[in-house]
This record gives sequence, C-alpha cells and structure tokens, in this order.
Amino acid sequence: MNHTQQTKALPMIRRWIEQIKEHDVREVAQALGMTMKRSRSISPCPGCNAEKRGSSDSRGPIGARPDGQGWKCFVCDRAGDGVDLISYDVHSTPLRTLNRDQFDDVRKRAADLGLCTRDDIASKILPVSNTRRKREQTKPKVEDAKNYNGPFKWSDSLTDECINNLWSDDGQAVREYLLSRGFEDRTLKAWKVGALIVRDRNGKTVEQYVSIPVLDKHEKPVNMRFRSVPGKCLHCDGAGCRRCDQGEVKKTYRRAPGRPTTLFGIATLTEDHDKDVIITEGELDAMALWQLGFREHLVSGTAGAGTWADEWLDTLEPYRHFILAYDDDAAGDKGAKSVADKLGRDRCSRARLPHNDAADCLRNGVSEQTMRDVLDAAQPLLEAGLVRVDAFADELEDLVQNPGSLRGLTFGSMGLDAALGGLRPGLIVVTGDTAAGKTSFTNWVGLEQGRRGIPGMMTSFEQRPIGQVQKLLRAEMGGDFTAFTENQRRTALARLGSLPIYLLDHYGHLEFEELLRLISYAVRRRDARWVIIDHLGFLVDGAEDERRGIENAVRKLAMLAVQLEISVILICHPNNLSISQQRRVRISDLKGASAIRQDAHVGIVLERLLPGRGVEHPATAVHVDKCRSEFGLQGARVVLFYDPEACVYADTWEQTPMGSRH
Repeated sequence: MNHTQQTKALPMIRRWIEQIKEHDVREVAQALGMTMKRSRSISPCPGCNAEKRGSSDSRGPIGARPDGQGWKCFVCDRAGDGVDLISYDVHSTPLRTLNRDQFDDVRKRAADLGLCTRDDIASKILPVSNTRRKREQTKPKVEDAKNYNGPFKWSDSLTDECINNLWSDDGQAVREYLLSRGFEDRTLKAWKVGALIVRDRNGKTVEQYVSIPVLDKHEKPVNMRFRSVPGKCLHCDGAGCRRCDQGEVKKTYRRAPGRPTTLFGIATLTEDHDKDVIITEGELDAMALWQLGFREHLVSGTAGAGTWADEWLDTLEPYRHFILAYDDDAAGDKGAKSVADKLGRDRCSRARLPHNDAADCLRNGVSEQTMRDVLDAAQPLLEAGLVRVDAFADELEDLVQNPGSLRGLTFGSMGLDAALGGLRPGLIVVTGDTAAGKTSFTNWVGLEQGRRGIPGMMTSFEQRPIGQVQKLLRAEMGGDFTAFTENQRRTALARLGSLPIYLLDHYGHLEFEELLRLISYAVRRRDARWVIIDHLGFLVDGAEDERRGIENAVRKLAMLAVQLEISVILICHPNNLSISQQRRVRISDLKGASAIRQDAHVGIVLERLLPGRGVEHPATAVHVDKCRSEFGLQGARVVLFYDPEACVYADTWEQTPMGSRH
C-alpha cells in the first residue's frame, strides 16, 4: 500500500470503528452471541473463557460501564471497548495489537453482525438508542441482513445448492473429510449436509466448508452453520498467508448472518417428556450419535458451548432429565456446567465419553452398545466432593482482599443494613402481630431490590397477585393510585413491569415440593437472587403433623437458600402467647420455633409503632432476634418510618412520599 492509499484508508478505518462505538458494548456482546446477565454483566469472557466472576458470584465475568462505552473482565482483568470485544472474539487480543490484515478480519466480523458498514454500503442490525442510560437488548433481525453479500449469505435455495455441491466433483474434498470422520452417506443425506465452495474472482476454489443446515421442528432449514475443512490453505497453496496457520486452514465456524436459529435436532424431540434428552456440544457430535442409533431426543446448541438462548431452554423445560455429552476437556466442562445451571443441575447428568467427543467416538469405531453403556453411566451433577483445606486458598484470599463482599445487598435502609449486615444468602424469617405490616414490609424489600436491578420472585398465597400489584403500585406512585389518571397508572405499571420482579401467579395452598421446583426455576431461568414467601402456613396446611411439617419446610428452605446462594424471605405467623403476656412478639412465639431458631439465618420481628408512642409519625420497630452475619447485630432494634398510603418504609419520615409532601 502506497502513502496515498494509506492516507485514504485511515478515515475509513476511523469511520467503521466509530460506527461500532455508537453501540452499547452490551449490544455488541449480544450480537456476538454472548449472554446478558444481571447487574449489566456479560458472559463468557472472550479472553479467558470464564463464565462467572467467582464461586460465590454468579454474575458474568465482564462488567459493562454505565455509559455503555467500555467493559472489564473481573477474572482476567482484560478491558476495552466494543471494538476490542469483537477483536478478542476474532483474534483473542485487543485491537491495538493487530496488523492491517487482522484489522480487516475484525471489520468483516463487525459488518457481518451489522455493527458497521461494509465498504460504502449502509448496514444496521442493532438500533442505536437515543440514550445510553438504559438500552433494550435487541437481537439481530432477519431482514436487517439483506445488505450482506459475502459467501455465507442466506437464500432459500442455499441448502439445496450446498447438497448438490457435496455430491459433485467440486465437493470431493469436503466429502472425503466427512467420510474420514466416519460419517456415512445416509447420515449426511438425513441431516441435509452439504458443501460451501468459495471461489476468488478468477474462479479458483480458495475456501471449502461443511454446510450443516439448522432445521426447525418441521425439518425446514432456517439457518446454516459452516465448518472449515482442514488441509492445505488454498489461498496460498500452503505457502503461508494471513488467512491460514503456517499454510494450514484455520479451524473456523460461521453462520448465515441475521438468520433466526433454533436447537439443532429439535425435530427429534417427541411428546414423551419422561425420556432422557441427550445434549451434545456441536452439530457433528449430534449427527455422530444419530448414526450410532440415537434417533430421538438428540439436540445441540448452535451458538457455542456456553451460550444458550431462552427459547431453547423454554423448549426443553418440560423434559424430565438431560444427559450432557459434552467434550471431555476444560471447555466442555464449563459448557456443561453452564447449561446444567440453566436447565437445573438436579435434572442433568454428565457423560464421560471414551474419546474427546461423540464425533471422535464415531471416527474411532466406538459401537452403539458401548455408547449406550457410557450414556447410561452418566453421573449426576449434584454429587458432593471431598477436598483438602487448602482448596479454598483462592476463595479465602479473595475475601481478604475484598472484605466488603461479605456484606449483603442493601435493603434500601441504612439502619437495616447496619443491623443485619445487608441482605445476604440464607433464610430470613419475618414475623409480627396481626397488622404489623409483614406483607407490606417484604413487598417493600422486594421492590427496593428490583429497583436496583436485582431479580427476584414474590409469592402471596393468602391473596391473589393483584393484591401485591396494588401495594407495589402505591409505592411506585407514592400514594393512593386511584387518585391518578388511567394513563398515569398504566405508565407506572409499565415502569414496574420493566423491573426484574416476578410474581408467582398462584393463590391458596401449594405443595411444598412444587414451590421448591418453582424457586429453582426462578433462579436458573430468571437469575433470581431473592424470593419472598407469604406465608409458611399455606405450605404446611393439611400436614398430618404440623410441627414436623414446619420443621421440614424451614430446614429445606434454609438448605436451598445456601445451595442456590439466594435470600429466601419467609413470613411466619406467631401464636397468641405475646397477647396473653402483653409483650411484643418474639421468634420463640412461632409454631415450630425450635427449628426456626436453629435453621434460620436471620429472624426479625416487626412491631407497629403508632404516633404518640415514642414517635411523631407512623413507624415500625424492626427487632433483630437472630442474626448469623458477622456484620449484623443480634438484639438490635431499628425504627423505620412507614407511609401507610404508599406502603413504603424509610429511615426518616421525610424520606417517605407522605413525609416529603409536608
């Protein structure tokens, strides 16, 4: 390139980079197929492949800056902007370290995703919001890829064209590669496998790919996956060039830009939800197992081992059990764990294959019976392990370096945070006399978490969810919502609907085991970090031995809270002993109190304080009868002022909606 060409190219480089920077880094990450997690976090990191920040922190390893213009991985300390994120995805290094040819690779990848223009052709997939403060997570749409004109461009005839290529002379190298992997003609035809042949302007074949169509449940192609065929680089005839690895073709996977996708093998799923579903790491693995005789309930993701769309999880949700036949390596372990966390570890088993993956098993002649024995021997992912004391060295050092991580989430009250050490994982029992405000208090706690972007689930078995909605709407509007217009109410409800608060749509008695399953679902599918249960009585109603029923429920909820690392807030009603003795309620007044005292991590009692009894305005005394947190104060008493119109609590009366108006 001469000096004139260089001068001309520099503005073009800056232009496509600036186009990418117009997008929030989370939009860029989502276009790359990464997963959006809670608190503006992203997973996995393209630099170190970490999928969460630590053993006790389920957030994605990458944190996005509030202005959307930067990111940092809290595991490997890599950082950058949206362009660097693409650069790491393509070349595993930041943009500043790339040469000119590698720059082109990053630009082409960005153009394929619709994040910048290709030459002078405008192409936008992801809309740029007018404000960076809050952006919608928008997926690429099919119609937005119409300006892409590269070799992977989708057309309705693409599948048939690739099939014809495979069985022609042009597809001989692709066909020989597939046959060397052990695939038979019947398998290739059943899955509509083909060959994509890329030629240069002179008609020379320079790239060859295995084409694997992604079929919907009606076996209609909706997308296409491409895998490069190994061998001598045809661009340079093995001499070595920027596109190859010392003369050999680089292993790459591509997709048709802008196309919708689905589970690979979704058509093999039947209505028999009790039959095991086998999940593989890649399409070739699924095809290999199909050839070995596994014709039903055989699927694979189509966006990488650790990336699973919510629609895929919804499809698999009804099925009872899953066997994860992932690659037998570190990446496979991470991918299997990620999927199991979403599907529920209690429903997943991990198969250890005789060779690295199912495709390798096919190539090495593993028989159908051997493979069935291996899958039958899959081990559950809930098994406990034995480790030595020093296995926790890194976790201990992390606590030493970050002592604040031991503190919980803020309640929304400085007084409560000081008394309880924040909202921490564990079982929190809330009690108090009738009309003490137990439901209003827990609803307020949940709303404060939702406003901070922390997902959670609310239950209310004593009344239909509409009762909770009314309290939440009062808090959002600052008082009696009937005094506002319909448009104002709908606007406020829309704001509440944008919060990660999920209401359990159920009224009355619920089987306790069903509740445990619902909590697990909320955690793995909605990233819930807190759950409010109102109240314990509806879970043990009808038990032959009420005391044992309470003990069983409390113990299981405490264990579940620790295992899932969530806060379970459980409302319990007291007996009448406090009334006869004319004193406040204590934790010891609860039915099944011995189990609650033993298993609950926090026990608080609410006492309504009326004006004239030591306070000038409506208030509630929060008594900390039990607190295991080293940052909490057992025996503490915190006074919170209560706005009866807005159902809101605050450290001072002036901080309540009613107090702020007077």
